[in-house]
Amino acid sequence: MIGEVNIARPATRRTDRWVAVFGVLTLLCGGFFTLSLTYSRAAATRSQSAERTIRATLDRQGAALLRGDRTGWLSTVEESLSGDWARLYANLRGLQVSGWLPRTRGVAGGPVWDAEVQIRVCFAAPSCARTPETYVPLGDVISARTKWTVRGDRAVLTGFEQSATDGPVPWKSETLTFATGRRVVVAAPEHLPGATPAQWLPAAERAAQVADRYALTEPKPGRYLVFLAGRPEWDTAVGTDREAAAFVDRTSESTAFAVVDATGLGADFADEILLRHELGHIATLLGTLDNGDEWAVEGMAEYIAYAGRPVSSYELILDARWHVEHTGWRGRLDLEWSTDPSERFGLYAMGFLAMRCIAQEYGEPRLLNFFTEVVRRGESPDEASRSALGAPWVAVERTCRPIIAGWVKR
Repeated sequence: MIGEVNIARPATRRTDRWVAVFGVLTLLCGGFFTLSLTYSRAAATRSQSAERTIRATLDRQGAALLRGDRTGWLSTVEESLSGDWARLYANLRGLQVSGWLPRTRGVAGGPVWDAEVQIRVCFAAPSCARTPETYVPLGDVISARTKWTVRGDRAVLTGFEQSATDGPVPWKSETLTFATGRRVVVAAPEHLPGATPAQWLPAAERAAQVADRYALTEPKPGRYLVFLAGRPEWDTAVGTDREAAAFVDRTSESTAFAVVDATGLGADFADEILLRHELGHIATLLGTLDNGDEWAVEGMAEYIAYAGRPVSSYELILDARWHVEHTGWRGRLDLEWSTDPSERFGLYAMGFLAMRCIAQEYGEPRLLNFFTEVVRRGESPDEASRSALGAPWVAVERTCRPIIAGWVKR
């Protein structure tokens, strides 16, 4: 009995010691966990507070921008950034900015806070809605890594590094000059050689009045935006294609720029036909992206360019004749498009003649309904012709074939 007692006591003491040690460790670990959790929660609270302050600052900057308050715009920007932000302010105001929708992500740090910022802007748009696609990184989104100092409810921007500033209209990074009319804003790089925005404005205003008659959005586009590209901007956007004279850059469903090669061979600030074509694209396509059916898209733009003028005045009529003779054309109107420069002008011309014939035979309102269904809604020519023109597509082609053949033989 005595021996059994002597054997049991050490085990009991060891167990008691382990229990005591475990208890101490539990208390220590529990305390450490509590401290860590408290610290994490405090850090998260500081981060959320900083993000709210940064976001509120961006909202105030946007409000100052939209009301034309340059001082308010610069009031939350460190002096070293004031030059870049003054230039950005001038460009946005010059392009008739109508919306400023900021978003912040990845806010971290302290006392200097890093934040990823994306700001969607709209230009001359009747509305600028926030949608799931708002921040798709297209040409009218400002994307930047930023740094801020935050004290209380005040944030000051101390670092601003933009990304994705490429594009044919360098409003994010270069100084632009402007001329503003009733329906058009003409912009250009500050040191563009040759004609100025003011010289291009009268023809652009006349072209806009014509394009407005064919606008397929309600309300109509805000002011049309025309950018006069110098050689560097044109080379960046188009490359070595010297036959093109202009194109439309649709950066989103609400914004589009007519980009003109202003220093290329043959550039003419009085070329109302060219401007009608490009503004016609904006009037008929705004609100959509990535349309196919180039024969209808380009044909309609050419139709608008030559609205009210006889077919005999059409400058590409010889290209249409070449196409008819060299392809053995048999009356098809919805021709397959080609990127081959040797075929481009013939296809432009045939698209124009197709639209001109439909308007002549079925009426211009029906032509616009047909275009809407084919280009904006993606219907086939036959589906669209039956509903919009009241005839199957084969009948429309049969009607237009002799008319177009007669035009090209004159």
